[in-house]
Amino acid sequence: MKCLKKYLFGLLWLTIVVTAAPPSKSDYDYENSSEEDKKPSCDDTNCQLPNCSCFGNQPKLAVMYRPQFVMLTFDDAITVANIETYRTIAKRGTERKPVRMTFFVCHEYNDYTLAHELYSEGHEIAVHSISHESSTELWRKATDDRWKKEMVGMRVMLDTFAGIPKKEVVGHRAPFLQTAGNTTFQVLQREGFLYDSSMPTRNNMDPPVWPYTLDHGYAQDCQIEPCPEGNFQGLWLVPMIQYLRRSQKPTEEDFYCSMVDACTPQPTTAKDTKEYLMENFLRHYRSNRAPFPVFLHEAWLKEEERLQGYLDFLDEILKMEGVYTATIRDVIEYMRAPEPKKHHPQFIAREQQPSKLTCEKKEVCSYKQPLRIMKSCTPCSKYYPWVGTPLGKRSPIDFPNME
Repeated sequence: MKCLKKYLFGLLWLTIVVTAAPPSKSDYDYENSSEEDKKPSCDDTNCQLPNCSCFGNQPKLAVMYRPQFVMLTFDDAITVANIETYRTIAKRGTERKPVRMTFFVCHEYNDYTLAHELYSEGHEIAVHSISHESSTELWRKATDDRWKKEMVGMRVMLDTFAGIPKKEVVGHRAPFLQTAGNTTFQVLQREGFLYDSSMPTRNNMDPPVWPYTLDHGYAQDCQIEPCPEGNFQGLWLVPMIQYLRRSQKPTEEDFYCSMVDACTPQPTTAKDTKEYLMENFLRHYRSNRAPFPVFLHEAWLKEEERLQGYLDFLDEILKMEGVYTATIRDVIEYMRAPEPKKHHPQFIAREQQPSKLTCEKKEVCSYKQPLRIMKSCTPCSKYYPWVGTPLGKRSPIDFPNME
């Protein structure tokens, strides 16, 4: 079983009526201002790299000197059912252009020994919650304490059972892309996360927007409410730039989606799959070379034709000058200190801290309450690790459907 997919797109209308008596003196400078409630602007005088980047900023390099990063990411648990797909994709890389991916991991059915393997090979492991509860309303209304237990707890589990240093687990994606607005981002900032990649944008597809920090607030369109309204210093936002899927019939409209596998109609052939990915990629490559996301769930690649089309796409772009796959963290590290592509004949990824464990002895942990099996690089915990008890020192509370 895998974590379910579901997307919630809502619209919240706010109507504000203000009634006031005429002021005795003018409270508005008609000559020097065009907006009554203008927010402080973000520019190079109050937002400078490496820890602050305004919305809309791009590397101060000519486009021809920018590398074109491609961010391959997968959501949900890493298991024996999907690891071979990931290994197949990784093998498409070369010494000059290795394939590096980011995995947003949730706990249930996650194989921590395989998470260790992927991290040790240079891929990024990020958090996607412990429970991945299927109720989007739960996530929308979740408290500060719940977000902390879910996301920080998942980081603790990856550190404890997969040996991935907590300082290396810095990325976040909300389940079903549903955040709780300010609550979610307050937790991420306070708990030392580097970035979030949960927020879709359609208005900033063409040209695509580069990642930015939230020092001066959330600046893109709000596709899934609530969106953050505060300022979160030093926290990067990696927009989920939407994909365009062309209609296959004259009577149908084009489709937009935030994850590659969410667009319809689904491609059924390798050729169609490759063309779908390539069209969206070229919108980035031929404009400002903002990092191109390939965000999906591995289940989409179970169809042999789609997997072949995905691999064909990857093979073709890696032959192109200046195109590299990169983890999301690699992209942010590049943005902190961008350099011309001509000085980077080979993109050298950020050096990760070594794993805390060798994972030579793999433990198979069996639990009766709830009935679960967990593979770990460390001795089994007494109880099944869960929300509020990430080390498994006590019996899990509120585990769904547990007798």
